Amino acid sequence: MSKYQLRKIFIEKDVVDLSVTRQILNKLPDIEVEYMDDYRSIKVDGDSVDDIFKKSKECLAIAGKKGGLVKEFRCRDGIVGNTEYFISHGNNCSFDCEYCFLQCYFDNSVPTLFVNHDEILDEIRDVLLAEADKRIVFHAGELCDAMAFDDLTGLSCKLIPLFSEYPNARLELRTKTTTIENLLNIESADNIVVSWTFSPQVIIDNHEHKAPSLEERLCAAVDVQKAGYNVGICLDPIILCDNWLDHYKAMLEILFERLDMESVKFISLGGFRYLPSLTRVIRERNPQTDILLGEFVPCVDGKYRYFRPTRTEAYKEIGKVIREQTKDVKISLCMETPEVWNSVKDVLK
Repeated sequence: MSKYQLRKIFIEKDVVDLSVTRQILNKLPDIEVEYMDDYRSIKVDGDSVDDIFKKSKECLAIAGKKGGLVKEFRCRDGIVGNTEYFISHGNNCSFDCEYCFLQCYFDNSVPTLFVNHDEILDEIRDVLLAEADKRIVFHAGELCDAMAFDDLTGLSCKLIPLFSEYPNARLELRTKTTTIENLLNIESADNIVVSWTFSPQVIIDNHEHKAPSLEERLCAAVDVQKAGYNVGICLDPIILCDNWLDHYKAMLEILFERLDMESVKFISLGGFRYLPSLTRVIRERNPQTDILLGEFVPCVDGKYRYFRPTRTEAYKEIGKVIREQTKDVKISLCMETPEVWNSVKDVLK
């Protein structure tokens, strides 16, 4: 477990005796532990904003999630998207992507694992039973990576058997990680999709710090497919660097060559977007960054996006590359306006 390089673990007193807590601590011996009443009170000191974030990534919090454990996700008015349910199994991430909205979302940036799994599973089951006559989608990975700590928590070993009993529902595990050991040892089900965020290596090098390389992610996806799982390809956020189309085209050619496209359920495209509050964090952490140098405009949901003609062109060009390789895979846009959807639908259909 040395891959985590942790210096401290925070544990809520209420979850000390839970089996998942003991399991995690057994896998992470000899690390300083601090007990507390509420994980939200964690404070990490540092010499700068960037120092605080980096030190936070060297910690781990083990807590019990209070409140909604399964939440309905809906796009804001003016943005196209499906209503889904997301599973609150953790907050924050061990990776340190420059564009991550979580940098200004919570009171602290310490990766937090919610270990009251029985309650989480019970609430998922309640929704599954209540919506049994509908085709509904759940996803894990909204406020953290779905699989980054799965070797510690074993949550996938509980989620996948549960969803295999409800074939009308779909579970999507959203990740950038290579922590797939549990998946390879669990019988797959047709309603489980493991979706990777793929980025050209130049984007990973410049903006997705501490995250696995493109090759590492692709190898993990190939292994998961060989184990019988469906896979999703997420190009989100698309970042328009110099020669961006060449980089994305080269990456897609590699993906199409090595993945079994019959087991790829979808490809989603989403341009880089951010709330104004993220601007300060990005610039304070890296004054030399070029990620904010594009032409961004405020949109109906309060987020800044590339100028509409610019991102429309990006979706069209990437869509053409995809359609040159396959006519069958579903392509969708993530968190986009109806105007942009209408502009690109003929290319993506």
